[in-house]
Amino acid sequence: MKNYVKIILYAYPLLKTVEKDYEEHIGNKALLSYDGRWTAEQTAEYIAGEILEMRRLEWLKEKVKEVLASLTDVEKTLVSIRYFGKSKRIKTFLKEEKNPLKSGKWTERSYFRRQARLGDKIGGAFALAGLTEEVFLEDFAHIEIFKRVAQLLEKRKNETISANERRWLDK
Repeated sequence: MKNYVKIILYAYPLLKTVEKDYEEHIGNKALLSYDGRWTAEQTAEYIAGEILEMRRLEWLKEKVKEVLASLTDVEKTLVSIRYFGKSKRIKTFLKEEKNPLKSGKWTERSYFRRQARLGDKIGGAFALAGLTEEVFLEDFAHIEIFKRVAQLLEKRKNETISANERRWLDK
């Protein structure tokens, strides 16, 4: 799976908050523009740029939502376990009747293979939706939330996440 796909998936639950922060920031900048050091033109250009940034984030959120909606229930659960901080859900997931792991069809190894294939599937769906690595790098990589997630991924290299999942699988 491409790294940008992981970054987007880890940041996705936070996009609603980021969007609200942008709205508040834009409103405050506009309200306090009379007291700034910038000219009216500079302030207007800055606010317009921030509005465009917010619109791009809204577009990203909608594309991710569309891709996630196209997944099966099992795949949605796997995504929420891996990327949305719902690692405790793996316990209930393993006990569900419809879960293939419960029927003995999946081993721990097949669980992680399924996660890897799912990541590739999501990456392909992102590309079909117009959310390629180039688009991400050009439009989103400079935004603070994505930079932070990228730094954390680089630091941890997903070892901690896999360890957490293994811990829940062992229980």
